[in-house]
Amino acid sequence: MPRLTRSLATALAVVPLAAAPLAAGAQDTAAATGRRRCPTCAPAREAATGARRGADAARAPARRGAPGAPAQPLTSASIALGDARYEGRVDAKCAVDERATTTNTRAYLRAMYPWFGQRPPADQPRWRFTLELRRSPSTERYDHFVFSFQDGRTGGTIQTIAGAERMGSGTVRVTRRADGARFEVQGRTREGDAVRATIDCPRFTGGGEAGG
Repeated sequence: MPRLTRSLATALAVVPLAAAPLAAGAQDTAAATGRRRCPTCAPAREAATGARRGADAARAPARRGAPGAPAQPLTSASIALGDARYEGRVDAKCAVDERATTTNTRAYLRAMYPWFGQRPPADQPRWRFTLELRRSPSTERYDHFVFSFQDGRTGGTIQTIAGAERMGSGTVRVTRRADGARFEVQGRTREGDAVRATIDCPRFTGGGEAGG
């Protein structure tokens, strides 16, 4: 009997030690069972994440030209290239980049129609132009710029920026306003045609915007 008593006592002492890992395993099993019983829990979290992303997208401004995007003020353009004359009010990208300096290669002021990636709307001219000015010590006269024009049949380019092939010659006078500026281009293209252009931008956007 004493031997049986000691064996029984030993067994009783061992049981709690063996039961502890079993309890942990049971908790894992219960957790797994709970996951199986709630098959929609993970999709619900994904749905909530998707809803938050949708709300963030709704708060972001619509890309220019996209459905629902606010209307932009039109730019007046009058361009004479040789004997040809072009006039219109167009949805141009007018931008200013304050990161531009007189020593770096950033365009300081820009007027572009149509803006990057856009096809001209059906009710606006098919011709296109780009004007980019490097920052100048003068706020009114700019000697380093690029001007290009294309109407599908003819075109012209003036390029006077430092470090690039010189094409034609000319100057740009700028009259700044509260939100925009008036550009007056006068010169001669690399093809030899006289250029006179007036581009009146009612409002600038940031120079880093793709759709401005």
